[in-house]
Amino acid sequence: MHHHTEFCAHSRHSSSDEPWTATTNASTIKEMPYTPKVSFDTFENPLASMFSFTLQVKSAGYKRTRNTRVYLCAASPDESGVEALDWCLESLVQDGDEVIIFRGVDEEVLEKDHDILREDAREFMKVIQAKSAEADPDRRLSLILEYIPGKITDTIDRLIALYRPDSLVVGTRGKRGLMAMSMGLGGIGSVSKYCLSHSPVPVIVVRPERKAKKEAEKRKADPKRGTHFD
Repeated sequence: MHHHTEFCAHSRHSSSDEPWTATTNASTIKEMPYTPKVSFDTFENPLASMFSFTLQVKSAGYKRTRNTRVYLCAASPDESGVEALDWCLESLVQDGDEVIIFRGVDEEVLEKDHDILREDAREFMKVIQAKSAEADPDRRLSLILEYIPGKITDTIDRLIALYRPDSLVVGTRGKRGLMAMSMGLGGIGSVSKYCLSHSPVPVIVVRPERKAKKEAEKRKADPKRGTHFD
């Protein structure tokens, strides 16, 4: 049986007295007090089973326990991927969790200067850390960024087998949500459709309407807003 759900926006707060720290290469991240703890790079290894560039950070005091939940988030650079990542960091993860963020890239990238891709990954990791800190600066988390070229659905399958996440978070460009899912999965993107049909773990589909709804609620709460808009 395949599981799927649609996001239900809510916030969860945890507390910790320890800030984020890391152990190596402090020059790679300047804006935030984060640095990669572990990195893996197989771009130059022709014998590697999967080309990837991996960055990882852990907060001070982070410890993986039996209560640790692991989430895999497919964060494409388009609006659907941004929304999936934002919702995951804002409303899903709690203190002690681990989040694997997957960013797929075109295979043609391997024919170009790999340092450009590595730098792009480091910049994206800064963005992820900033988003996480904005959502809850006191959470102790493990964040892993996987930059992997190739077919997106194949890579998701392999990452699920590698990390064994509790849930998979994906975005969709579709606008009909659960109604569409119940009517043959129409109206959602091909990647999210594939995940709903093939994933061995529960899938959370985050719709892009969340952003518009969030902005509408913000405007409605604005004390300077005129009542004639109601």
